[in-house]
Amino acid sequence: MKRYLRLSIIRKLPLFVVLSVLLLTVAFVSASNIEFESEYANHYSLTPRCDVASLISTFFLIMTALPFFSMNYRYSLGKSDLYRQVAFKEKRIRYAEHLSSLIIVCIAYTLALSVQVATLAVRNYIIFKNPDFYLYYGWFIPMYFTCLVVGIGLYFISYLLVSRSNSFINSLLVFCLGYTFFNCINYVVIAYFTRNIGEASFFLQGPSAIGAISYVAQTFERFICYNDFFLFGNGSEWYYAGSFYTCIIEFVLLAALGIVAFIVEKDPSSEWAGKPDSNKPYQEILFHAGFGTIGLIIGTIMSGSIFSTILSLLFYVSYAASYYTLYGLLRRNFKLKGYQFGILFGNVGLSIIAGFTYMGISGYQS
Repeated sequence: MKRYLRLSIIRKLPLFVVLSVLLLTVAFVSASNIEFESEYANHYSLTPRCDVASLISTFFLIMTALPFFSMNYRYSLGKSDLYRQVAFKEKRIRYAEHLSSLIIVCIAYTLALSVQVATLAVRNYIIFKNPDFYLYYGWFIPMYFTCLVVGIGLYFISYLLVSRSNSFINSLLVFCLGYTFFNCINYVVIAYFTRNIGEASFFLQGPSAIGAISYVAQTFERFICYNDFFLFGNGSEWYYAGSFYTCIIEFVLLAALGIVAFIVEKDPSSEWAGKPDSNKPYQEILFHAGFGTIGLIIGTIMSGSIFSTILSLLFYVSYAASYYTLYGLLRRNFKLKGYQFGILFGNVGLSIIAGFTYMGISGYQS
């Protein structure tokens, strides 16, 4: 496996170069745009003066999308047969393909962060010889390891979703709708229980790159700029803390599940490569769960008046049409069977009933 891993890394050197250039550019530009002298430097401000969010965002988004590049052997019958002719066990091939991607991106991020910190330090101590403020550079070390752990977690959450399908289009659909379900179901639950869309909106971040960027970047920017811990906004509202801990718990559970699937599961046989169907029901479950959640969200945001009722009906028509179209694309067949129509229209009907129920509850409370 070591030999195959080395060959996989060598084969992905162009990817390493592209990602390194991207991350290094983001790191250098963000570090170069920070001003260390300001008339507001002596005042306590909530606005971060150190842009670590740009590099963290780029790294997390890359880690979220990266599993697609390591699934090529699942998307082509020819590649699947070729990989299985290699004198390694099938799981070893999967391990090498994904681990090589993780290694090259983590190395690229390490280089980029080093350039960012070095650029900041040079500008802070040498170019601005008597700056109005200094950064707390020691916090870059725990930030680096936190970002690596979170980035790897994001990778395996994406792997968990992407690996449910055997073609790129299906993986993309399941990826989008799976993330929709995991990131929006909390919003729906909180909105229905509290009948307060504003409070529920804090739960939309979920176990995704968006939530990770928000929490990690905001926290470490406070550490690096002020050496001060800042987590839940003003700290008084329950939904700040609730959204944070919910995101953490779901993130850990999904990442752990993705790692277990990566280690334990067997890849489907070559006959499934590139086909829309799967030998397991997970892609269907995630697809319908994602669309069901979208329907429930429509019900929560369309409440309030007769006009919004009419508008919500138009939204539901568009929703049903999109649902049918993408379900046909998922199956590569728009002639659905009876039970498939039953699932589709049952899901749409349930979403409409739940949406109007929410509208009724909200109207009654108001």
